[in-house]
Amino acid sequence: MLKTAFQFMWFDKAKMIGILFGITLSVFLIGQQIGICLALIGSASSLASFNQEYIWVVSDKSREVNDLPEIDMRIARSLMSVAGVKRVNPIVVVPGAAKFNNGIKAPLSVIGVSPQSFAGGPWKFSGDRNVLLQEGAIITDGWDAVLNENVKVGDKFEVNGTTVQLVDSTNGARGLGQSYAFTTLQLARKMGKMSPDVASALLVEWETGYTPQQVVANIMKEIPSIKARDGKTFASETLRYISTSSGIVTSFGFLVVFAIITGFAIVGLTMFSAVKDRVRDYGTIKAIGGTNGVVRRIILYQSVIYAITGFMLAILMVQGFISGTKKTLDAQLPPWLIIFMVVVTVFISVISSLFAMRKITKLEPAEVFRM
Repeated sequence: MLKTAFQFMWFDKAKMIGILFGITLSVFLIGQQIGICLALIGSASSLASFNQEYIWVVSDKSREVNDLPEIDMRIARSLMSVAGVKRVNPIVVVPGAAKFNNGIKAPLSVIGVSPQSFAGGPWKFSGDRNVLLQEGAIITDGWDAVLNENVKVGDKFEVNGTTVQLVDSTNGARGLGQSYAFTTLQLARKMGKMSPDVASALLVEWETGYTPQQVVANIMKEIPSIKARDGKTFASETLRYISTSSGIVTSFGFLVVFAIITGFAIVGLTMFSAVKDRVRDYGTIKAIGGTNGVVRRIILYQSVIYAITGFMLAILMVQGFISGTKKTLDAQLPPWLIIFMVVVTVFISVISSLFAMRKITKLEPAEVFRM
């Protein structure tokens, strides 16, 4: 019966290509749009996502990792007396503007880290972090096209009027719409004209024998005027806040819905037309004793073949898109997205085939001889 289903498909190659095009296009757009959405949300929350091994202590006014009001360094000293706290690592995050020798400017988000621990970054970095100990040293993202075209490792340029030297680069450590630059606390504070008595956040390491949750509870009990979260919780809160408040998920969600509707429209109508053109053949099958169940299985087998072929083409296109935009977008294709694409592919194919099944199952065997 599978062979018969394939023969029915192969009879009208134009409609077969049309159905495959509809499935492939719809599933590709779903995978592409969700992958881009995940990349954007991931870049917006990357500072928290890549520092989940610490407890985050931030201002009680902070809502997520991109919203870090200044916190007094006296809190850092108070934290050292809290049970379970091993070390406190301040970080500062300041907005920056890079100015190159050719006059071109580019936005940067400068992250200052303690040279004793380098807690807070850089991440996606395979070099020696100790290069930041050099005078005026800074590390930026090597995948940023603007930086790549204007400065190379060893070159000097200005950030917020301060002369710095690019000593190394990361591979994709970026925020939403701009790259991260990493340097020491002292230099970052100078760039942002920030007092040495404040920080953007405090990254806390805990003692062996304590859980992060226990230390968070101890911190909140001793210093209730601040917010303390274990790294995983803070990253999740950031993702949730960005997803619900930025409009990114809503925008891409509409695109995904439209892609599914488009798939239904193209596949459903084309499959219905293909079955209508072969109504004599289906009627003949029923006239010689084939039941509605046999006819349904033939059409269902066709939808399964379309689904498998369309999905394989779509997943290859999505992977090609991800590879082609790796250095500019870094789109994501997690396992759950692949499963979702499989489900949508089967859903579009099988549900679309119901329109065709409905027409054929209503066909009386005798009608075929009157056509």
